[in-house]
Amino acid sequence: MTALPDGMRPLRAEGWFAEDLDHLPEAPRHTELIDGALVFMMSPQRSWRGRLITALTTTLMAQAPTGVEVEREMTIRLDARNRPEPDLLLTHLTYGGWPHRGWGG
Repeated sequence: MTALPDGMRPLRAEGWFAEDLDHLPEAPRHTELIDGALVFMMSPQRSWRGRLITALTTTLMAQAPTGVEVEREMTIRLDARNRPEPDLLLTHLTYGGWPHRGWGG
């Protein structure tokens, strides 16, 4: 088993918090935070999955009512300990230049 780099260890005993993801430049792309634990997408993705997500994104964008935003593979802060990255995200909120990567307050 490969040891975690020092920068990937939680800063506190309670584990990770949503804002910590913004300060982990060595974290792999698409790192999620679930219940205070980092989750990495390690398996390679298949091309059919990418095509399916693209097709769903374009279809939903065409069908979504005014005021509904469609985004793909964008992290969203649900609470202090959860910041998942869903394949697709539909929201009535607009991306307001949040100070962190992703959606949420």
